[in-house]
Amino acid sequence: MVCYRNVNLGDRNGRKVPPWLYFLLTLSKRLHSIYVLRLFNDCFVVLGLWTMIYLLQRRQFTLATIAFSLGLGVKMSLLLILPAFGVLLFLAHGTVKAISLAGLIVIIQALIGWEFLHVKTNSYMGRAFELGRVFTYKWTVNWRFIDEETFLSRKFAIMLIIGHILTIIVFIERRWLRAAGLQLADVVQALGKPFGPMKQRVVAQSVTPDLVMTSVLTANAIGMLFARSLHYQFFSWLSWTTPYLLWRAKLHPILVVGIYFAQEIAWNVYPSTSLSSITVVSCLALQVIAIYLATAPKTQGDAKINHSHVE
Repeated sequence: MVCYRNVNLGDRNGRKVPPWLYFLLTLSKRLHSIYVLRLFNDCFVVLGLWTMIYLLQRRQFTLATIAFSLGLGVKMSLLLILPAFGVLLFLAHGTVKAISLAGLIVIIQALIGWEFLHVKTNSYMGRAFELGRVFTYKWTVNWRFIDEETFLSRKFAIMLIIGHILTIIVFIERRWLRAAGLQLADVVQALGKPFGPMKQRVVAQSVTPDLVMTSVLTANAIGMLFARSLHYQFFSWLSWTTPYLLWRAKLHPILVVGIYFAQEIAWNVYPSTSLSSITVVSCLALQVIAIYLATAPKTQGDAKINHSHVE
């Protein structure tokens, strides 16, 4: 709720999150089950995620990096928000500091797993980051509406990976970087020639509480949309994301509440059905598409005005 409260869109009306949105953060039956009854480790990962968001909003980037890495040490799924986190670190501090903070993540992961790494490195890395995992069809929440053969196929997995990568690239180029008046070409150029101090200060001003929330939560939603299999505990990643993204996408309150409860109902169907899984995927797709349309820069020229005389 504090993360929500920190957001100020900075527009003509100085819009902030309306009070009625906070109630949606408390109403989930499925979330109660995950946190109180089931004891899933996702609860601790999500704590790391929202602690990171709060610290980023307060511009405490080193502490935010530590919070992210501690969450990642519980579950590798937190890598879903790494693209947005990396963009925010780059915008706030430039190339050198962003790379050093990335190194801090690696160091913390090594410390967390040291007792295992120095004994059986390959086994630990293979199980901690199990990228070749085979999923069980009967437990999937999101893709039950397709047949099991397609779900288990390598072609389907590759298609999802490609869709995920392309969507993330589009958001990085057309939304998150353009919030600072930059393009991917500027990032590539900065790898060899970092921004000067004055330009870096101007770029860093774009890292607002709204950009932090919007980019991180969008990256999370994109990752869940293209995930090969979502299990019920993953709703803890989504429940507090959806109200903000739908409101930030400027949807009517009736639509925000309607989509929220449609999603909640779908995640409470056990075992999942074709209808519930279509609802899960549709709600995620709506969030991603709506936030993309709502956060378009006014004009490309406006985005670059602040940089025109700063190098």
